[in-house]
Amino acid sequence: MEILFNPFEDRTDRDVRNLLGNAFILALEKSDPAPVAQAVSDLDAQKMSGAARGYIKTRYDRYTAVLAQISSNIVLKTDFYATAGLLWDESLFFECHEWLEKDYRALQGQEKKILQAMIRTAGTFELLAYNRRTAAVSVAAKALSVLENHFLQVPESFNIQPKITRLKIVVKDA
Repeated sequence: MEILFNPFEDRTDRDVRNLLGNAFILALEKSDPAPVAQAVSDLDAQKMSGAARGYIKTRYDRYTAVLAQISSNIVLKTDFYATAGLLWDESLFFECHEWLEKDYRALQGQEKKILQAMIRTAGTFELLAYNRRTAAVSVAAKALSVLENHFLQVPESFNIQPKITRLKIVVKDA
């Protein structure tokens, strides 16, 4: 039986995901891949399972590709929500969640509710990636309860309509 990487079931895997994700967010903020390279180097010094090593390598490759894409695109460099949309499009749901969460505490009212729904949207698909269907359905339903009524307030560069469609499928198939 193959042992899979699962940050919801294994503390070391969760620590790896969180360390890499935080380093990537810092790399995005600085437009510098050095924090990711440092995190990978720090993790390489530790004894890890093959699944964790595979996750680290895959994430490193994806992070460097995304950082390169952002560095060559002025919209992605300057538009917070376009960056979040790129992370989503690259199936970096945990990182999309973390990126969106950066501004969450500073907001209030309806704007905060909408951002929370966007964060929950990314969280839904992070949960699904690890076969946590019951939790994903619950989170998707909460996101939909806001997004269905306020989708016009979501910045266009996040391209919310396809995400709403996918959330509806998750809830419908429950």
